[in-house]
Amino acid sequence: MTATTSLVERDGTIRPARSRTALVVSADADIRADWARAYEALGFRTLRCVGPQVMCALLAGDARCPLHDEADFAVYDRATVTPELTLKLIRRKRSLPIAFAKDRLDREGHHEPQITSLASDAPDDGCFGRAPGALDR
Repeated sequence: MTATTSLVERDGTIRPARSRTALVVSADADIRADWARAYEALGFRTLRCVGPQVMCALLAGDARCPLHDEADFAVYDRATVTPELTLKLIRRKRSLPIAFAKDRLDREGHHEPQITSLASDAPDDGCFGRAPGALDR
């Protein structure tokens, strides 16, 4: 899983690689911090959100979430996502890959995301590390 992308311009010049950005959403501060650290260890830049427990742009009726606009993909903690937010995420038209994950503890007691399903058919470019056929929809 690579966290950077290089683009070749039409004239053949290579634009420098940029860090891919992961949005981690969980109401639990420890889970949010550990999941973000896990993605950062893979070379991703991370954004963090507490989810619908605070003012959520999507639940407020806004057409766009500013954090979605900055991210390349998002991972939502299933324990944080309300049924209303789940429907908003599934029904939204977007190109941002969104995954739902449950939390699990690794051998050292750190939280790590276990992807359980995808919210859309947006291409994930290997962001989540699992084949779409292996996940629930």
